[in-house]
Amino acid sequence: DEHNDVQKKTFTKWINARFSKSGKPPVKDMFTDLKDGRKLLDLLEGLTGKPLPKERGSTRVHALNNVNRVLQVLHQNNVELVNIGGTDIVDGNHKLTLGLLWSIILHWQVKDVMKNIMSDLQQTNSEKILLSWVRQSTRPYSQVNVLNFTTSWADGLAFNAVIHRHKPELFSWDKVLKMSPVERLEHAFSIAKNHLGIEKLLDPEDVAVQLPDKKSIIMYLTSLFEVLPKQVTMEDIREVETLPRRYKQECEDGEFNMQQAVTLEEEQGSSRAETPSTVTEMDMDLDSYQVALEEVLTWLLSAEDAFREQEEISGNVEEVKEQFSTHEGFMMELTAHQSSVGSVLQAGNQLVAQGNLSPEEEFEIQEQMLLLNSRWEELRVESMDRQSRLHDMLMELQKQQLQQLSDWLTVTEERIQKMESQLLAEDLESLQKQLEEHKSLQSDLETEQVKVNSLTHMVVIVDESTGESATAILEEQLQRLGERWTAVCRWTEERRVKLQEIQLLWQELLEEQCLLKAWLTEKEEALSKVQTSDFKDQTDLSVNVRKLAILKEDMGMKRQTLDQLNELGQDVAQILGNGRASSKIDQDQEELTQRWDSLVQKLEDYSNQVTQAVGSVGMSQVSQKTAAETTSLKEQVVVKQSRQELPPPPPPKKRQFPGDSEAKKKFEAESAELLNWISKSKSAIQATDIKEYKKMRETSNVKEKLKVIEKERVEKSQKLDELKRSGHILLDQMGKEGLSTVDIKSVMEKILSGWKDVVQHLEEVARKIKYQEDINAYFKEMSELEKTVIKKDGWLKNDASSASQPSAVLKDLCQRELTHLVSLSPRLEHLKATCKALTSQPMPPNFIQESLNGFLDHFKLTRQKLEECHQRLKKETESQPSQDYVDSLQRLKDMLSELECKQQSIISGLSDPSKVEKALQQAKTVCETLEAQKPRVDKLAEETKALEKHASSDIKKVYTQELKHVQGHWDKLKLKICKEVKLLEEVTSKLRIFE
Repeated sequence: DEHNDVQKKTFTKWINARFSKSGKPPVKDMFTDLKDGRKLLDLLEGLTGKPLPKERGSTRVHALNNVNRVLQVLHQNNVELVNIGGTDIVDGNHKLTLGLLWSIILHWQVKDVMKNIMSDLQQTNSEKILLSWVRQSTRPYSQVNVLNFTTSWADGLAFNAVIHRHKPELFSWDKVLKMSPVERLEHAFSIAKNHLGIEKLLDPEDVAVQLPDKKSIIMYLTSLFEVLPKQVTMEDIREVETLPRRYKQECEDGEFNMQQAVTLEEEQGSSRAETPSTVTEMDMDLDSYQVALEEVLTWLLSAEDAFREQEEISGNVEEVKEQFSTHEGFMMELTAHQSSVGSVLQAGNQLVAQGNLSPEEEFEIQEQMLLLNSRWEELRVESMDRQSRLHDMLMELQKQQLQQLSDWLTVTEERIQKMESQLLAEDLESLQKQLEEHKSLQSDLETEQVKVNSLTHMVVIVDESTGESATAILEEQLQRLGERWTAVCRWTEERRVKLQEIQLLWQELLEEQCLLKAWLTEKEEALSKVQTSDFKDQTDLSVNVRKLAILKEDMGMKRQTLDQLNELGQDVAQILGNGRASSKIDQDQEELTQRWDSLVQKLEDYSNQVTQAVGSVGMSQVSQKTAAETTSLKEQVVVKQSRQELPPPPPPKKRQFPGDSEAKKKFEAESAELLNWISKSKSAIQATDIKEYKKMRETSNVKEKLKVIEKERVEKSQKLDELKRSGHILLDQMGKEGLSTVDIKSVMEKILSGWKDVVQHLEEVARKIKYQEDINAYFKEMSELEKTVIKKDGWLKNDASSASQPSAVLKDLCQRELTHLVSLSPRLEHLKATCKALTSQPMPPNFIQESLNGFLDHFKLTRQKLEECHQRLKKETESQPSQDYVDSLQRLKDMLSELECKQQSIISGLSDPSKVEKALQQAKTVCETLEAQKPRVDKLAEETKALEKHASSDIKKVYTQELKHVQGHWDKLKLKICKEVKLLEEVTSKLRIFE
């Protein structure tokens, strides 16, 4: 190909210009000299400013390693390469070698030179800026109209115009006009070389052709751009963007021949370049068709890559929605570019129909159109197929969601009906259980809410096959489910409010009852200490009268509390609607009322006794004030009783010994306090309880709360022992009196049962905390092991196939990684034992065993990969010679070359007969040295023979030839030096005879 030959010469000159600055030897034949990668690494060293190591050997393996290092450096510097591999360069593929070099030139020559002005103008198209600069520079020259980077430069005027515009003192423009195209080109390149320091990268005869090479022109122009003033405005760029239309008109006017309109790439931030839209029937020629075709194919290739990068269709509805949306955008992009593809195909048909093409050109265009059409159609069909599959999957998953929600609602509605049919709790503890059950329902609702939220963003696709009826059915189904969901949520919230209200009221009732019982006990004890007779003196009488008055005053103030407590009990009983619970509340209230009435009656009796005592003592001995207080006290009791309408105590059905027993009052106060603590402790323990185990959970706060409760339990245990003793004493007394002990026994049983529950709950929560902490330790250990395995995966991915490391080194590194992984086996066994212990507990969470299974699979797979990698590297190492072998071979070759040089210098220095003796000694020394290398040659022969057993045919062939070359060199040199020694000995002998 003519353009390839031009590029080869131009690129070679560019490389040599770089090498001349760094003092490196020039490239002679680019395709041959670059094959081993060493020259490429030299070039990149100069461009990057960083030293790049090279392989010491000269085999194909070493060449591949060098070229792979070149590709790695280009990748690190963000140089884009398409379908260029190391073997392509080593094999001397002309087209791909030129492509590689053009990528290097484009990055470090074109874009690097123009990066500042591209940044200032916020443009990413370097060709557009370069063309704008050229047109702005050549505008004053009427004979020059640059429209592209090919035909506009063939006559040589444009090159001279660019230089003359900025350096008019260097030559006469009129003189240039009189020259031939080749002379003009030679003139421009010589001026640039001599005055601007720009190497002659182009040959005039390569440019003065019908269609010069675009890449070579651009490369040379960037050299001019680098050293000449740069003034480009947005107006210049906008002018370039209108060139296809202007050129069309100029062609019609007949002012230009063989010109090419350049369709510039518009880069508007898209991930793929927009396809051209300027190929029309009127401005069509072969060159503009090729440009448009290239841009369409570039876009099509990127579109194919984007399509293939899309992930497999997921089974998760949210992920499928995202995939569907992404693919819709891709389909819209295909639609937007369809006209561009059609325009290029139409343009190709027009060119063929015009009949102005050679058979080769016509055949090439037909092949191009066939390729473009087939790839476009394949992409379109595959995209539509994916869209259809995404649609089907999405609708299927959404239908499953709807069905799952319907099934869940059915189960939940049955659950609600069952809960409604149950009576509310008989006691506070049962109510707490109902609350927990309700919280479980709420938790299930919250979990399901995520799925319901997903359904509110359903994707409905209406097509010809489904129509609007399907949408209406779906909307009706959604509406019905929405109504059911709302009803469930409303009932759940209303019931939660009701249960919490009952709990608060019932808790308040029990607490107030405990407080009132304690208060009554206190007043009963105070009344028992009042003296009603045998007063020592007036002062003693006055003190006791005052005590009675204070007690009666306190009773009057406390009466309202009793009434409120009765109202609260009625409210709780009414809300509960549970007969047994209501009876228990009424019974408790009745007991309090009886104690109240009994205390009131006792106060009245004491007041009467005090009055009688005053009468018996006589008024003479009692002051008028005390008598008045006594009378007033009696009246107060009667009046207050009347005013408050206290009901008289009910006639006793049996002896009311407990009402008068101080022991019973004390027992009730202590039992009420203990029951209150038990109730609060149960609630506190329940709040700290672990409802669900997790892989990792913080337990320190829960342990601290539990520690506080345990401390209180130890303190309360003494009171429990005292209560049990006093209870047994009380039961003995009441049994002797023939009184009922049912109430006392019931309270004691309730306290002991509650105490036992608290102890059991404490132990159970402590056990759960310990179990959770064991789970925490188990998953911490697993996490550490998982991190180690992930590091091994990273090594396999990034380092196991590193081109910068020899196979032997990689094999050793792989062995180290594998050994380290295997060394984890004891920890793995410990993890398995821990898992077995954890899962042996009652109702263990599933994730304990599942997580271990997943980790063990990961561990096993990574170990298998490392073992396979080690075997592969071992084979590679065995199939290649050792570094010692390569070094030994190279040293021997160097030694033989050095001895050969010495041998040649001995013969060349025999101009003087006096030096013959010395030459003989030197020759003998060389001969001895050469003979000393024989064992090394033999050893290499043995090692090469051993290498043949494992090495591939290519490697075996290379090193067998290398050995033959060394052996041949040794034999040849040995023969030469022996002849020379013999000859010199004869000459020396003759010289001695002559002397």
